[in-house]
Amino acid sequence: MHILIIPSEEFVPVHNPMAGIFQYHQATILNQAGYKVGVLSITQSFSIPMLLKGLAAKALRQKVGNAMDQYTVRETVKLGYDKMFRPERFIRKEVDKGMPVFRIDGFYYKPPVDNYNHFGWIKAGLAAFKQYVQEHGKPDIIHAHNALYAGMLAQQLYRQYHLPYIVTEHSTVFARKLISNKKVLQRIKNVYNDALVLTAVSKPFCRLLNETFKLERFYYLPNVLDPELQMKEYVNKTKDNKPFTFINIAELHPKKDHFTLIKAFKKLYGIDNNIQLWIGGEGELSAELRALVEKEQLQKAVHFLGVLNRQQVSDYLMKADCFVLPSKFETFGVVVIEAMLFGKPVIVTRCGGPESFVHKDMGMVIEKGNEQQLADAMLQMLRHCCHYQPEQIRKFAIEHFGQEKFLQQIGTIYKKAIA
Repeated sequence: MHILIIPSEEFVPVHNPMAGIFQYHQATILNQAGYKVGVLSITQSFSIPMLLKGLAAKALRQKVGNAMDQYTVRETVKLGYDKMFRPERFIRKEVDKGMPVFRIDGFYYKPPVDNYNHFGWIKAGLAAFKQYVQEHGKPDIIHAHNALYAGMLAQQLYRQYHLPYIVTEHSTVFARKLISNKKVLQRIKNVYNDALVLTAVSKPFCRLLNETFKLERFYYLPNVLDPELQMKEYVNKTKDNKPFTFINIAELHPKKDHFTLIKAFKKLYGIDNNIQLWIGGEGELSAELRALVEKEQLQKAVHFLGVLNRQQVSDYLMKADCFVLPSKFETFGVVVIEAMLFGKPVIVTRCGGPESFVHKDMGMVIEKGNEQQLADAMLQMLRHCCHYQPEQIRKFAIEHFGQEKFLQQIGTIYKKAIA
């Protein structure tokens, strides 16, 4: 079976290898299982107003202060023409673990607007798809990740080439109510209506999507463990001698709610100062969070680890005692199951995803944004962590989110879609 995967974000680009990582894990597993797998990765840059502004600045012998400064007038005109009429010139081809990846840089046309940039994105995707088919043949099914914008492209391919498609939703935009444009919402619903199968990565997320779009069609298809992490030899590196270490790995973004985590840790630190908090990741709140740690005089106990590669993720998870996810919004929480893979008990918030699979034998579920409740849960974990069974937690993660389970679920879905 030939599967074409279309993520809505970039597919593990060199400058941001964590982008599209969930889709990358799935593609790799499918490829290793004998499926023929290809990927379209679409981005956008430049717009007509941006090009016109660049030309005007050059006419006045001024600098724009953006990427247009590197182009001459002639190059700017050619760039605009190619972007609008020869998008295939911006296709780059790669092969990753035997999988062809077609990358294309599309055009915004109008200035970028959140959740409303589908026109240029789809046009670029159609150009990349045409060349993909010329070289690798027509796929049997398209697997689009998120309706915005991969599902919209899949719908166009369905209408033009009669190709069946399924949609898997990962995005938090619906829980966060970030889409208010009725035309965009209707377009998303049209994408769902034409899809043969609809899946979402957690049971609460399925309920939210079914309620939001008045459907009964979303099915639970959880994310899968990183196959490389799953193959790593399991070694519990925690030691009896303290300090007891809590760990969080996430983008430093408001929706991840690191402020509540640090304040809750401060409360616990006042009770027992033989503890540590490791925070992996970077983001827009990096400076503010570091400032909060200094203000609370926690520099010796709270350590920012920066951006971690996959080896570092596994190393730190194995060394820590408990994983904490304080998020306001999650559709699943892959790093939670990665921590469980290494036998770690977890504390998670009721944020739309992990509460559906974290049971009392795995850890604790608390309400989001509740500083005192989080501090109490961390104290309970500090005192009773030894009661959890690492091997049992690891077994649960592999049985529910490992490669075998994923292949069984996705195989059933693909067969249903093309039957």
